[in-house]
Amino acid sequence: MSSTRPWLFVLAAVASLGVALACGPNFPWQLFDDRAQTVSDPVGLSFAFEIKRLATAPSDRLVAVEAEETYSPNPEPEVVVAERDEARSGAWASILPTVTTLSAGRLLAKLEAARRAENGKEALIAGEGLPVAVLDYIAGAIEFHAGHLDAAKEYFEAIDRLPPALRRSRTVAAAYMLGRIQQIEGRFDAARRSFQAVRARAQAGAPDPMGLAVASLGEEARIDLVEVGLLDVPWNVPSSALDDARAAALIGHAIRLYVDQAARGSKIALLSLREVAGLLTADSDMLARAVADPLVRQLLVAYVVARDGQSIYDDSVAGPKDRAVTAVIDAVLTRPNPASGDDLDRLAALAYQAARYGVAEKLTATTERPLGLWVRAKLALRRNDRAAAVRDWTAAFTATTGAGDTTKLDDASRVRLRGETAVMTVSEGRYGESLRLLFPVARTYWGDVAYIAERVLTTDELKAFVDGLPPGDAADKPSKPDEEYGIVTRPIASLRDLLARRLVRDGRLQDAQSYFSTRPTDMAPDSPPPAADARAYADAIRAAQPATWPWQNVSRAEALFTAATLARKRGMEIMGTEGPPDEAALGGNFESGVGQISPVPEQAGSPPDDAAKLPYDSRSLLGPDEERRFASSAPKPDVRFHYRLIASDHAVAAADLLPERSQAYAASLCWAARYAKDGNDLARAEKIYRRYVATGAYQPWARSFGGTCPAPDFEAARTFWQRRLSTWSMQVVESAKRHAVIVGFSALAGLLLLAGAVRMVRSRRASPAP
Repeated sequence: MSSTRPWLFVLAAVASLGVALACGPNFPWQLFDDRAQTVSDPVGLSFAFEIKRLATAPSDRLVAVEAEETYSPNPEPEVVVAERDEARSGAWASILPTVTTLSAGRLLAKLEAARRAENGKEALIAGEGLPVAVLDYIAGAIEFHAGHLDAAKEYFEAIDRLPPALRRSRTVAAAYMLGRIQQIEGRFDAARRSFQAVRARAQAGAPDPMGLAVASLGEEARIDLVEVGLLDVPWNVPSSALDDARAAALIGHAIRLYVDQAARGSKIALLSLREVAGLLTADSDMLARAVADPLVRQLLVAYVVARDGQSIYDDSVAGPKDRAVTAVIDAVLTRPNPASGDDLDRLAALAYQAARYGVAEKLTATTERPLGLWVRAKLALRRNDRAAAVRDWTAAFTATTGAGDTTKLDDASRVRLRGETAVMTVSEGRYGESLRLLFPVARTYWGDVAYIAERVLTTDELKAFVDGLPPGDAADKPSKPDEEYGIVTRPIASLRDLLARRLVRDGRLQDAQSYFSTRPTDMAPDSPPPAADARAYADAIRAAQPATWPWQNVSRAEALFTAATLARKRGMEIMGTEGPPDEAALGGNFESGVGQISPVPEQAGSPPDDAAKLPYDSRSLLGPDEERRFASSAPKPDVRFHYRLIASDHAVAAADLLPERSQAYAASLCWAARYAKDGNDLARAEKIYRRYVATGAYQPWARSFGGTCPAPDFEAARTFWQRRLSTWSMQVVESAKRHAVIVGFSALAGLLLLAGAVRMVRSRRASPAP
């Protein structure tokens, strides 16, 4: 509420502590976390947008010049920045003393020296050669900040006595600082005239690089609030007895000045208006005096229905408490005609927030405007009239999508209205329509988009939706700077990847290929694009299909092991779920945060304060077959990092095709056990180990079985039986050499037996029949 703003930067520093102490990613707020809470929440509007509604478009070109939001402990004042810009730009060329020819560098050096001076006289000496008006202003500013108001006044008045051409560069600033001095001295009428002169001079074309004309609106408003007793300041405030009419007029005038200041882009004016509204709600006598003014009522309603936030320059100042809501609605509703038109809908939003549902019903009975329809939809749901609620939610959203809709609700409110409409659409079983509503705001509600796309729609329903999206990157690029940061920056590409991974989980590997991204993911920028890994995985699965000849089994096993390796190392990108259990959206770093672990999460069990009066809960807002759809879309197995167990299955399948006594068999089982451990399935890992002990050959590395595993030697496995047969044959020959006599007698005995048998057969054939 003043032109000196060090307190803003203190607040900024405090706000930054909250950001610094927070940990983890910026989890998105999700509509489906608690559906009942989502649709019963009061409507929250943008305070800045609401103030913009109250202002008329300026007819002049005066604009605010304010420091950007910064966390620097010692930000440079706007005047210092403006002086440097003037010196560098050559704006002073025509008003420099004729005896000087200073370069821009010398001018800047003299500016710095003058600013460092202890008093005005030293500043004049240090800055000799600068424009006279500029030097007088610096000298006056030094004395002002030292509390030497009389000395400061002399320097600022000296500027007004300069010839027009020489005083023009600082005539606006001189009037402004004289007004500041008159404020402190308690000469309020003179200060008002000075601030009005500031604006008149700027409107006449005098330079105003520091935006003091717009700042003077706030300073004049501050005088009104000090005079009425709403603000305490360390000034010489004259005593005065104000009647109610005069007090109300001063408050209304101050608010109009702040609104005018805000209309010219002043963020400080928004903070001032918030502060004024807060002070009024805390002072019942002041509130009673001021509420007769329609503009004051509009400000108060905007204040209490504003959303909470976190940035001191935006919708971040903490929202009003219940006491303020009650105070405002009691004061406003006592007026004979408290509001009309759009303001009637805002009053209805206030009544709903204050739990005055009967009042809100009356205020929205005949409305056709989006805000009123939105409030009426919430009221209808409270009456358990689901059809009327859905009808009004849909009508409210539709009313914001036509020409000129940006004047009806602020951007964030329209996004929230769209989201609530999507929640109600799900409750009717229109899941595809819900996704169509949510996807244009996917950067805000990605967790909800992922839930509907991955767990509610069927794979083919999702595929049809994705196929209808515009191709290429142009439609997917962030359109605003703040859209470059978040869980998802390219929703179309992210949804295509989500579909591709779901197709892989369904076993539709070929269908999935065209949907995978061809660029590396944000979570693995140095790894191959998901498309390359998915293609390699599909090729491996195809190569592992049953073959005609048994000797092809080793090649199939090698393909299965390749698939196992890809599933373990790149499973998140190839088949991971976007939400639970894998949380690919968060790189698998958190167990939850995007999507839902069930259609009605446990946290949805904390209903609104008046939940006992609600005829619905989150479960009653489920779609007709939503739970069945959710269950059928679960990954198999439905465990965190489920692809690790799939990798274990692939490795076991590879071992099934290998000779049990081969190194490849043992190594494949070792990796299968390791992947099972990675998937936190220790029972499976133990079972695999027991199989190895029962069927596999001893391996020297098996002491770390399921931990450190060697690569399977598939080449050795391919010749395993040939080598075993060759080894057996050689062993037989060597044995014969070592036992020659025994072998000789055995051979002779065999020949004699054979000869006897032949002779017996012949004799039987020669004998005559009886």
